[in-house]
Amino acid sequence: MKLTLNWLKDYVDFDWSPEELAERLTMLGLEVEGMEKTSGAFENIVVAQVIKKEQHPDADRLSLCQVNDGTGERQIVCGATNFVEGSKVALALPGCEMPTAPGEKPFVIKPGKIRGVKSEGMMCSGKELGLTADSDGLMLLPEDAKVGQPFGEHLGRAKSDVIYDLETTPNRPDWNSVIGIAREISVLTGNPLRKPDTGSLSEATDTPSAEDTVSVSLKSEVLCPRYTARVIRGVKVGPSPDWLRERLEAVGIRSISNVVDVTNFVMLEMGHPLHAFDLHLLSRNAEGKSSILVRTAEDGEVFTTLDEQERKLDTGNLVIADEEKAVALAGVMGGLNTEINDNTKDVLIESAYFEPRSIRATSKKLGLSTDSSYRFERGADVEICDEASRRAAQLILETAGGSLAAGAVDARSIIVEPATITLRFARTREILGIEIPPADQVETLKRLELRIVSQDENSVTVQPASFRVDLKGEIDLIEEVCRIYGVDRIPSTPPRGAFGINDHDTIHDRLAEVRQLLIGMGLFEAQGQTLVSEKAARLAAEDHLPLVNPLSQDMNVVRPSLIPGLLDILRHNANRSLPGIALFEIGRTFPIVEGAAVEDRKLAIALTGERTPEYWAEKAPVVFDMMDLIGVVETLLERMGVRGIQFRRHNAPTQLFAESASMLLGKKELGVLGQLMPPLAWDYDLKKPAFMAEVSLTALFSLARAKTSYETLPEQPSIRRDVAMLVDEDVSHFDVEKAVRRAKADFLESVELFDIYRSEDLGMDKKSVAYALTYRHPERTLKDKEADKSHARIVASLENNLGAQIR
Repeated sequence: MKLTLNWLKDYVDFDWSPEELAERLTMLGLEVEGMEKTSGAFENIVVAQVIKKEQHPDADRLSLCQVNDGTGERQIVCGATNFVEGSKVALALPGCEMPTAPGEKPFVIKPGKIRGVKSEGMMCSGKELGLTADSDGLMLLPEDAKVGQPFGEHLGRAKSDVIYDLETTPNRPDWNSVIGIAREISVLTGNPLRKPDTGSLSEATDTPSAEDTVSVSLKSEVLCPRYTARVIRGVKVGPSPDWLRERLEAVGIRSISNVVDVTNFVMLEMGHPLHAFDLHLLSRNAEGKSSILVRTAEDGEVFTTLDEQERKLDTGNLVIADEEKAVALAGVMGGLNTEINDNTKDVLIESAYFEPRSIRATSKKLGLSTDSSYRFERGADVEICDEASRRAAQLILETAGGSLAAGAVDARSIIVEPATITLRFARTREILGIEIPPADQVETLKRLELRIVSQDENSVTVQPASFRVDLKGEIDLIEEVCRIYGVDRIPSTPPRGAFGINDHDTIHDRLAEVRQLLIGMGLFEAQGQTLVSEKAARLAAEDHLPLVNPLSQDMNVVRPSLIPGLLDILRHNANRSLPGIALFEIGRTFPIVEGAAVEDRKLAIALTGERTPEYWAEKAPVVFDMMDLIGVVETLLERMGVRGIQFRRHNAPTQLFAESASMLLGKKELGVLGQLMPPLAWDYDLKKPAFMAEVSLTALFSLARAKTSYETLPEQPSIRRDVAMLVDEDVSHFDVEKAVRRAKADFLESVELFDIYRSEDLGMDKKSVAYALTYRHPERTLKDKEADKSHARIVASLENNLGAQIR
């Protein structure tokens, strides 16, 4: 929501500086996102009066003048002759940048000496001001011109101003209007709110009334419970007056014509969108009246909006129509077939209320967001329809002329009585922790235009105004009292510690541990969106959970996996020429299990590119490979207290991975890891092989040991024995460890693979593996004979269980 300081002051008086106003609005809950100061027309040029005129002591063609600028007298040297003492002129003060032609360097007025005499400004001609072609003398102003008044203000031009860009919360639609913001300032200052007076409109009695001219039929009362129509005849469509055009352009709205500009002005002023139709472009019904039908669109109906785009509609879209065609997309944009044009003579003013969810669904589905839809989808004020219509009629008569038909058509299906809410003064004290006098609380609610229904010493019952759709319960009233009292006035209190007793405390700690471990291994944390596109979701799972009313086609599915979102983040980083990328993400996913969506907290890891930066001593940078990913996963699981993890390799590629494996702990599957399909990696601009893993933290936390045990470093020396053996190609490291365990050898401490050798001499189905076995006695020095005995048992087990040939 954009507004200007001067516009705001039209409705309420206050003497705050622009910076103080920004601070006050922020404390009220209206975040000021931007503040821009603008200079008005003819900045630093004022109306002045010549008090004394004398001959310059050293120049025949110059005069020496004493001029009153409204704050005092200053001396001006002037070469013009068409003025006398008492003349009122435009005076450019020191620092003024005079108007110049485009591309020319600004001419700045400075104090100086002219022929040895001090001059403190310049009295201007019409040409110097850029107003006339006459440069023979000064521009003389009327006798009633006010001395000291800014010259731009004297001409009725824009004054210097401040433009505020406010971030309004979705629950406060009344803040999407200048009057709504002014009302908040009125409450703070106690100064009255000046609303436009629309009570005395002059209506024509010699022409047909609105009811005799227009018929309105609500075919969809749920989506449009109220629609009002007024008629103005004999308007003259043309450019808007300066004040209207400058107001709109200051807040970023392009001026179109006086009639259209009025509807936009009222939308910004009162927060209620309006639309103007060319009355004679609406078809007539059997009674000869211009017909308005509020109905849902037909499936496949094509409609051209004001932006000249054809829109294909369905039965979920609400339209305004006549007997023959749709003429507006309700609450979003008007139609090209009934737009106001230079030939328009008679105007129908629409002021209606549309159901917010319907407008939001239409706007999102068609990808068409307007100032009108922005307001309607947040909840407009159903009771302001007639007042906004009257205000628009008032301004159209003022700017475009014409005559207003008597009365208005007001089609309304329901009238809802606002609910009453009771505020207990003691409850305010309990929530805020301070004592606010009951009388002050009641006065605050009154100034917020809440009607007092009843009151006693303990509570007050109020009825919210129709524009306060956010007030639903007692806590909302307490929030209002707090806002107006001032959040900054509530004293701070020392924090009080408490022991966590909720399961989520443990989950939070475990998540923090996972983050700490992965960051310690050199990975960076990423944060993606919970919503992804359907195309991205299908990369990870065929079944997924779609949204009924998505924000966009790129965010229409609840993610079943973290991998699609992490791929987008990989592409974002890769496109910025990062040589190596190591990322992880922790988040909630919603996969489909047995036909229903379940929530699962997961961890995703992604590695691609260079593992280490380029180094002068290396021939080529070292890039990430699958063993790096396995190492990260194994280290994480080990540190989390999960041991005995196995990797079961998949025999065939998957949609995501060229090579992949499941992570198993017994029969429990924790996740999957693998190398991304090269074509998919190329689609995401990844020039190096990419390796990704996804782990279910929900399953991991259920298996992880809550406590970790520690042992002191061994004091006794160890004995190492190596064994090299020839085994079948399909024998895995896990098979070797299993055979070693079967030997039940005494004093065995560790088993480590340190070499694998393959050659044609060994055979294509054979490989040579070498292991280092470490033996240690826990209490004394182990003897060689004891180690040899245990080692012999292990060698026998390898031969018997694996068919190994000891080399």
